[in-house]
Amino acid sequence: MSSRHHLLARVCLLLLMAHACLASPPAGAAPDEAGYGADQGYPRSSLETMSQKPYLVDAHTAMERMFRSTPVRRGEHPVRPLPPAAQPLQWSELDTYLATHPATGLMILKDGKVFAERYQYGRTAVQRFTSWSMAKTVVAMAVGIAIEEKHIHSIDDPVDRYEPALALTAWKGVSIRHVLHMASGVKFDETYGVANSDVAQLSRAWSRQQRSLAEVLAGMTEREVAAGQRFKYISADTEVLGLVLAKATGRPLAGYVSEKIWGPMGAEDDASWLIDAKGVEAASCCLNARLRDYARLGQLLLDGGRNGERQVIPREWVESATSVRFRDGYLQPRRATPYLGYGYQVWLLPDDLGYALLGVRGQAVYVHPRLKLVMVQTAVYPEFVNNELGGQRDRFWRALVFRATRL
Repeated sequence: MSSRHHLLARVCLLLLMAHACLASPPAGAAPDEAGYGADQGYPRSSLETMSQKPYLVDAHTAMERMFRSTPVRRGEHPVRPLPPAAQPLQWSELDTYLATHPATGLMILKDGKVFAERYQYGRTAVQRFTSWSMAKTVVAMAVGIAIEEKHIHSIDDPVDRYEPALALTAWKGVSIRHVLHMASGVKFDETYGVANSDVAQLSRAWSRQQRSLAEVLAGMTEREVAAGQRFKYISADTEVLGLVLAKATGRPLAGYVSEKIWGPMGAEDDASWLIDAKGVEAASCCLNARLRDYARLGQLLLDGGRNGERQVIPREWVESATSVRFRDGYLQPRRATPYLGYGYQVWLLPDDLGYALLGVRGQAVYVHPRLKLVMVQTAVYPEFVNNELGGQRDRFWRALVFRATRL
């Protein structure tokens, strides 16, 4: 072997070792591994068992095995590099967090470089983790592109201009803007884990292939307040956006996202999206992707929708989506909810902490544009909503933001 080849081989080996250090698990065990099914090899889940604790780990990386899905393709676009930082994050609080928090994956980017990449509960970098409601933000970004491309005339158009069937529902005359803000005023029960709730009806459209998503929406005809008066988180609003996008663009949601976002952002792998019996994507949830590709999505948003020389999402749209107009004060942090605010299908954090894509059971992508910081977490909280674990995650993000000022 020539000295040049020897040097090249040594450099490659060092790079592989550096990557292995970044992706290695923390020294301690993940919390309650036995309870999450480690002794059984993280047993194979099914529709009937997927909400039981021993099956959560498998379920959250096996959605496309259990349910019908359609691909979100990366195409032939170059993969956006995620280079390792010169020094991986050495921070005891990171190990403590992972030892006490049921995260299946966690990744931290600063200035576009990987400072930490960890997996727990036997998960790996090549598995696809389900997004739950983080997918809502992807839908909102697609709306912005559709407006830029003039498929949609205006954000203030009524949704039934594009999907006439909505004129027979409670969304008649409601603007795209108000639906983006979860301010449609439509009566909807978002209670998780309750068989007869409205959100359970939506879930059955993709999980049991019963009534289609459009048929579920068609039965929703009651309003609680006028549109634009208050924030109320309802997944049905995102399903409406999915229907509007499909009609306006003439494309299935997954196909449009593939062409306009997933490929151009430089994803390393195809994703998938769960679908109902008619092949329509569950817009409010159920994107499945690698941890690193969620990180690339966060980085794309941080960079104002730009990947290298390409403006993937209009910058003005990203800025509008992650802020609140003065006239819409009811959407501000600590007003929309006791802690969070809400933009275009994205959560706004108080105290200059950035914004976040959030999903049930602990899924999150946090973005802090000023510090150029992104954190991605996939998780298996034992309940759909766990305020204790959610609070722990938010405190960790706050601590990371403080730490990032010294990275």
